[in-house]
Amino acid sequence: MMKKILEKLLRPRYRYIIIIDAIAAPFLIYALAVLDEKNPVSYAAYLLSAYALAVTVINLTGMVRYVKELVKGDRLRIVSGLRALMHRNRYTARWLDDREFRAEMSLYTGLVINLFYASFRIGMGYMYSSAWFYSLGAYYLVYGFIRFFLMRNVRKNYSDNDEASIKLRECRTYRNCGVLMFAMNAVMGGLAAQMVIENRGNVFSRTAVILSAAYTFYYFILALYNMVSFRKANNMILSAAKNLTFAGAVMAMYSLQTSMLIAFNEGDRTGFRRLMNGITGAGVTVIVLLVSVLMILKGNRRIKELGEKKQ
Repeated sequence: MMKKILEKLLRPRYRYIIIIDAIAAPFLIYALAVLDEKNPVSYAAYLLSAYALAVTVINLTGMVRYVKELVKGDRLRIVSGLRALMHRNRYTARWLDDREFRAEMSLYTGLVINLFYASFRIGMGYMYSSAWFYSLGAYYLVYGFIRFFLMRNVRKNYSDNDEASIKLRECRTYRNCGVLMFAMNAVMGGLAAQMVIENRGNVFSRTAVILSAAYTFYYFILALYNMVSFRKANNMILSAAKNLTFAGAVMAMYSLQTSMLIAFNEGDRTGFRRLMNGITGAGVTVIVLLVSVLMILKGNRRIKELGEKKQ
């Protein structure tokens, strides 16, 4: 009996999970922004959001499949009607049918959002006189530059009819993206280590934390989408974009953690904050450095293989 109840609680129908997520997200934002954390309604919001996150993660694979069926199928008349309307325009029709075009558009969208977030972080650095926020702003500006670098090479490939030249450019772009990620993350690793050693912190509004959380969730959703959508794409620039998005997602998670440990800190818990920032910062730095090194090695290997084929 208990097993059946747990099964129904942890594996509800996918439509119910979507409804729960749609309710939990704004409820949590309202609780964090408006209510006192000791308010009973806040506890309800925390519990509901924790449950929503748990069932979403447990059923993630099935959820992705279910959403894809809704989007591509005819079960929802509003979706099929919107899809038919989009097919009347060549650009929106291409977005629906061309995977690589969607990837290019995601680069443009990500660049705009990234530049906005970089400006937001620099603004927070000015407002709170925080070197950490200035550093994060600079990090995301460089991150945006790498996105622009990828976009530029995607456009070059469209104007090139030589298949060998296209593949070579893709491999070089992939490798160079890895080099830029390595350099950028090495600098951020040093800044994170300095923050942990000196145990720096700044007091700022919870609204700023909520905006940071929204950006973090956006990047994690985008990273998951790219991993699922472009895992079979035979294009190394798309693979580089996927890895770059993943790096941005984990860095955003670390930045959010450092903010939340200060904004929602009760009493003197500097030891706990230093421990958590140290563990997460080291993990994020090692993961992204490993990804960037693997990109450099793979890019060099593919460039060498293409050079041997030409001979």
